[in-house]
Amino acid sequence: NEVSFSIEEGQHAVLIGSNGTGKTTLVQLLMKPEEYLYDGKIIRDFEGRIGYVSQFEKAEKERDLTVFEFLAEDFVALQQEMEAVCKEMETAEDFDALMERYQCIMDETMAVDGDNYESNIHKELKIAGLLHLTELKIAALSGGEYKLLQVIKQILKKPALLIMDEPDVFLDFDNLKGLKDLLNSYKGTLLAITHNRYLLNHCFNKVLHLENADIQEFDGSFIEYNFTLLAQKVELQEKVAMEQAEIERNQKLVEKLRANA
Repeated sequence: NEVSFSIEEGQHAVLIGSNGTGKTTLVQLLMKPEEYLYDGKIIRDFEGRIGYVSQFEKAEKERDLTVFEFLAEDFVALQQEMEAVCKEMETAEDFDALMERYQCIMDETMAVDGDNYESNIHKELKIAGLLHLTELKIAALSGGEYKLLQVIKQILKKPALLIMDEPDVFLDFDNLKGLKDLLNSYKGTLLAITHNRYLLNHCFNKVLHLENADIQEFDGSFIEYNFTLLAQKVELQEKVAMEQAEIERNQKLVEKLRANA
């Protein structure tokens, strides 16, 4: 209902609300308005790609890749594309068009820090506690380990906004801690949906509360948000108590006036 909210660059926001309020629908609208938006409009105040980690990732575990190869494949593809363009330049007549393609690939490589992808992969695996799995085939991973790989793969692409829809689903505590460490070390802008109290209490500095088709914004941690709600509740209860006392005082005054009359 004319929802508007802001997430500053580098901020980690969590989207909370009761089941069925439309949290997943909202993030789908942000990512694919042409598929999900039937009325109204969405205004985004930033440029760049949106990364996405789904609640239920499509399994690719049957592919014959190691953990490192799986995380590196997008960077390797960029390198191969660049090498192919350079090869074409040796005999090409339309050199300007090839130079334009080459520059686009260079820009994309720089945007994702492609020159340092190997060290970046090892760094993220270490943060997640998965460095010992580098040469293991992805088919041998547990569901939780594979889910963390999906998160790492999106982080490595350095999106303008990274959206995660309940990335904690099916994670045991060790992998949950790995996810927490990944989120806390991530310097980019993040919007996550989660009900997990461990993540809520440790990973976010902004709360977006979706209820009744509207969003309430709170700048601060989830713990601070709960304290604020509690303070508001206490204040409301005190106000109700004061109003009730005033009603009772007025009632006694009316009864006294009636008796005197």
